[in-house]
Formats: sequence, structure tokens, C-alpha cells
Amino acid sequence: MGTNTKPKRIVTKIGDIFCVEFPDNTKGYFQYIAKDMTQLNSSVIRAFYTHYPIDEDVKIEDVVKDKVDFYAHTILRAGIDFDNWYKIGNSSDIGEENIQNILFTTVPFDFTILSNNIIQKINPLDNWEIWHIGQDMINVGSLPVSLIDKVYQGDVIAFHQIVNRIELGYYTNNNPMNEVIKRYPRPEVLSYLKRVDGDKITYICFKGNDFERGMVMEGDSLVRISVDEDNPAYNAYEELLNGKFSDTNWKYREFITEEEFNQVWNAVN
Repeated sequence: MGTNTKPKRIVTKIGDIFCVEFPDNTKGYFQYIAKDMTQLNSSVIRAFYTHYPIDEDVKIEDVVKDKVDFYAHTILRAGIDFDNWYKIGNSSDIGEENIQNILFTTVPFDFTILSNNIIQKINPLDNWEIWHIGQDMINVGSLPVSLIDKVYQGDVIAFHQIVNRIELGYYTNNNPMNEVIKRYPRPEVLSYLKRVDGDKITYICFKGNDFERGMVMEGDSLVRISVDEDNPAYNAYEELLNGKFSDTNWKYREFITEEEFNQVWNAVN
């Protein structure tokens, strides 16, 4: 006979600070700083950049003084219920002087439904919406170049993607915005990708934004590529070697695990 599991009774309020733990025995923090009626009355958070050893006693006053890595909308309750983060305390320092300057952006789907259920195709990248917390969204057409480094993805982000963003430095979900607002991994992060193009499969490992090693598989042929100039494949795959993680709008299905990558890397050829 099973037992009933009651939801955790945790009341959240502005100023609350949450801890996220990562598989490499480090942890990071974010803080709940506002509600945004413009975006489904969701919670706005600011995530801090520094990661700490899992067993380090980090003071709340030090957490809120840290560099802000990004701002986002999310559902706090979901992350709590699924044990993706937990509350460690509260601080009245919510960076209030910057809150009204936070600029969010979003783009629509690549279609819109008109009256009489007529579907019209549109280009999401011609229809950027920008807004400040609690203010109306403004359609600016194409995103001005001057705003590319000043806006934050404004969709309501699923809890697991918030964890990815804090841990890795980027979201792994599909979004046309990534064609314009590039994703940059944290410098220490190893990212593993797999791209299929007909009979050709390319595997890439990036460290931070830079190529670390990779493989190209065509039929029964497997070529391993590294940044070592003595590697026979070095010159033949110079474009791949010089590629950056941020150059490509990687799709969710293209992210693979380290284990999958290494299984192919270590295969006998």
C-alpha cells in the first residue's frame, strides 16, 4: 500500500533566496525579486554568477552582493516541488535600484491565428516584443542591434531550464531568439552536441565557447578531431575546429550526454 506524499509547505515571498545544487558538487543561488503582471503574473528572479563548493557555508549577505548573471521569469513552486531548488533565507536587498531597468523580450510562434481560424505564417524575428516589469509590451519589429546585449529572454522558463542556465550558462530549449541573442557557456563547462546531416553525423565537445574535440562519422568511417596540430584531421576540419558554441542555434535534441559522446569516441574504428 502506497503512502501519500504531501506537497512541501513553503511560503515564498519577495526577497527569498534559493540554492541550486549541481552534479559536480557545486551550488549556485538565485533570488525572487518581483512579480510581473505583464508575463502571466510569474515570478521574476535574478541569478547570481558565482558557484561554490557544495559544503561551503555561504552567507546570504555575500550572495546578494555577487554579480547578477541573468534575470528570468519562472514558477518557483514547480522547482520546489520537484526538488530542483530549495529556500535558504530572505534578504531585503533585492537590487531594487535596477528592477525597473530590466528589459525582457520575447518573440511569437512562427504562425498566428486570425479570425475564422485562419492561420498566417509570420517570421518571429520580425516581431520582437520588449517590456519592463509590469509595463506593456512594445513590438519593435526586428530587435535593434543596440539592445541585443541588454535584453533577457522573457518567456516563463521551466524550472529545469533555469537550473541549466545557472549551471551551464545557457538554456538548452529551442527558441528562434537564439539566432540573434547568442548563448555563451560558462568557461569551465563542457557541452556535448550531436548533429545529423543525412549519412553524416558530427559530434562536438566544446569547453566554454571553444571547440575541444569532435568526431565525424560517415558510414563505417570515424574521424576523431582535436586541436592538436599533429592530428592528421587538423587541416581537413579547420572550419569545425574554429567553430564557437555561440555560432549555432543548437536545438534541444542535439544536446547529448558526456557518456554518449565518449562511447563513440572510444569505439574501435
